[in-house]
Amino acid sequence: MKTKIKMAIWGLLLAFSFSYANEKSNEPVLETEPLRAAKTLKNWAARHGMSSKAYQDNFTKFSKKGFRLTAVDGYLVNGKIYYAALWEKGNTSGLVARHGLTGKQYQAEFSKWSSKGYRLIHVDGYSDGKRARYAAIWQKGSQAGLKARHGLTGKQYQAEFTKYHKAGYRLVHVSGYGVKGKLYYAAIWKKGKNNDYIARHGLSSKQYQDVFTKYAKKGYKLTHIDSYDAKNKVYYACIMEKVNGRYSARHGMNSTNYQLQYDNHYYQGFIPVSVSGHDGGKRAGYAASFKAVGGWKYADVKQLDAKIKAVQKQFKIPGVSIAIVKDGKLVYAKGYGYGEKDKKEIASASSLFRQASISKSFTSVAIMKLVEQGKLKLTDKVFGPGKILGTTYGTKAYSSREKAITVEHLLEHTAGGHAWDNNSKPDNVDTWAAAMKLGTKESFSALFKRILDGRNPTHTPGTFYEYSNFGYCVLGRIIAKKSGMSYENYVKKYVLKPSGISRMQIGPSDKKKRAYKEVAYYNSDWSPYNLKMQKMDAHGGWIASSVDLMRFMVRVDGQASKKDIIKASTFKTMTTSSLNNGYAKGWGVNSSASTMSHGGGMSGTSTTLKKMNNSISYAILSNSTGNGSGQGSALKAAIEQGINAIGTWPNLDLF
Repeated sequence: MKTKIKMAIWGLLLAFSFSYANEKSNEPVLETEPLRAAKTLKNWAARHGMSSKAYQDNFTKFSKKGFRLTAVDGYLVNGKIYYAALWEKGNTSGLVARHGLTGKQYQAEFSKWSSKGYRLIHVDGYSDGKRARYAAIWQKGSQAGLKARHGLTGKQYQAEFTKYHKAGYRLVHVSGYGVKGKLYYAAIWKKGKNNDYIARHGLSSKQYQDVFTKYAKKGYKLTHIDSYDAKNKVYYACIMEKVNGRYSARHGMNSTNYQLQYDNHYYQGFIPVSVSGHDGGKRAGYAASFKAVGGWKYADVKQLDAKIKAVQKQFKIPGVSIAIVKDGKLVYAKGYGYGEKDKKEIASASSLFRQASISKSFTSVAIMKLVEQGKLKLTDKVFGPGKILGTTYGTKAYSSREKAITVEHLLEHTAGGHAWDNNSKPDNVDTWAAAMKLGTKESFSALFKRILDGRNPTHTPGTFYEYSNFGYCVLGRIIAKKSGMSYENYVKKYVLKPSGISRMQIGPSDKKKRAYKEVAYYNSDWSPYNLKMQKMDAHGGWIASSVDLMRFMVRVDGQASKKDIIKASTFKTMTTSSLNNGYAKGWGVNSSASTMSHGGGMSGTSTTLKKMNNSISYAILSNSTGNGSGQGSALKAAIEQGINAIGTWPNLDLF
C-alpha cells in the first residue's frame, strides 16, 4: 500500500512473544477423528499489532521465559509496519531470527547461516512502502532436502512450484506480499511426500473460501494461511493437508475480532498454527488457523454447541457466552454469535457482559470479607445514631422498622418488604413503582432520601422475603463506609484480585463508552442504555466474562479443588438462610449448598451463574432480551442438558 516509513533496526532475535486477537468467518470446522490430548495450551503464545521495537522486546522477553519463535508476519498499514508472531515453549538454543531485511540483506543472512549449519524454517515478505522487506527464522540443522526462493512474481512462483513438485519436493511455507502494486512470493520446499496436500495463491476472499470449503469436505485441513495486499486488494495463499485432528480457520478479521477469536479458540482447546496480517483499508486485517489439542471429543462439544445455538436461534439472541468448570478446572468456554451486530464483532469467551443480579453474589462475598476482617457483624444495625450509616441519608426521623434493619436482613432480602421491592408496575399490594428507578439518574443521597423518607418497610425486618435491588444498593454503601474505599475498589481488591480476576468493572451506561471487549445490548422494548449502571453497582452494575465468573465461583464454592477466598465457616454462613430456604445471603441454594446459583435479567441482559453440584459449575451470558419469554430458562436448560450429555471430560485446566 502507499506509505512512507522509517525502517526499524533489524537485529538478532532469540526470544518469543505472547497475545491474542480474532474475528469471524463462515468457514466450517471439521474433524475426522476424536481430538488428541496434547501439551498444555499454555505452551503457546501470540502477539499481533507490534511495532518493530515491540516485536524485538517481546522476542527477548519470551525468550527468557523459554518460548521459541515459530512464525512471524510483517504487514504495512497506514504507512507503519507491524508484526504478528507465534511462540512455542521449548528449547530456545540453535535459533536465529531476523526482521526488517532488504532483499540483499536477507540473501546475505541466508548464505551466512546456511554456511554455519542453520536451516531456514520460516520466511515472510512484506513491503515498507517502497521495497520488499523480509523476516526469517533459522534453526540449527542440515540444509539437505531444502529449497527456498524469494522475490518471485506470481508466474515465477507457479513455475518453481511445478518444478519442485515434479522433483519430489513439498511446499511447507509460502508468503505473498505487494510492493508498488505488484505481487511477489517467498516460499520454502522440502523433500518428501507431496501427494496429500494442496496449495493455492492469489485468491480473493471468496475464492479462498470456496477452495477451503471444497477441500475441507475432502478431508483436508488448513495448516498454513497467508494474507497480503496490493492496490487496495487483499489476497490469500494457503496450504491444506490431509492430517489428523481438528482444525479451525478464520479470515477477514479486524484486530479486535482476531483477539476475540484467539481467546475463543484457546478456551475451546485450540492452539494457533498460522497467523497473517495485511492492510485491510485504514486498519489491519488478519487471517489465522488453529489446531485442537485440548483433548475434547468432537461429539461432546458438538452436541453442547448445538443446544446453545438452538436457543440462540429461537430467541434471536445476537451473542451468548458460556464457561464450564469440572472439579475446579476450567475445561471449556466459548462465545457464540455477535457481541456487536453492526460491527460484526464476535462474542467470545473473553467478552464482557453486564451481569445484572449476579452482581449481588459479589456484594455478598465482599460483606463476608468485611466480617472476616472484623470490620462488620451481620447483626449490626444499619440506620440510626451510632449505627453503620448513622443518619447520613434521608431527612425524616427513621421509623422503628428502618432502625431494626440489619446487614443480614439486607443480604437475605428481608429488610423492606413491598416498600423496597422491584415491582416496575404497582399491583394490588401497593402503589409504589420499583424502588431503584433504574432509568432515572440520581445520586445515592437523593435515592436514599426518596425511599427512607417516603416508604416505610411494610413488614418487620427479618419476617418477610421480598427481593430487593435497593437492599443491595444499601449494602454497597455499607461496604464503602466500613472499608474506607469505594464499593467498586473494595470488591476489586478483596474479592476479584484474590480470585485472579483483573478485567471486571462497573459497566458504563453509554454504548459509545463500552469497555474493551464489552458486548453491545439489545432489547426490542426498552433501551438497555437507559439503565444507570453506576447507580446499580452493588445489585446489578458489574460487567464480566463467563471465564471471570468461573474464576470467582471456584474461589467461593466451598470445595477444596481451588482454595476459597473465604473461610469454611463463612461459606456456611453465606449459604444459610434465616427465612427463605431457597435464597441465602446473595445466593440461591438448596438445603446442603451442594448447589448454589444466581441469575440476572434486565433490558438487554440475561445471565446465570450456577454450581450444579460439587464437581460442575457453569456460567451462561447473553446480550439480548425482549424476543419472547423464557429465554433465561431455555439457556439454562440447554447448557445443563449439554453438560449432562458429555461422555468424556478432558483432563485440562484453562485457568
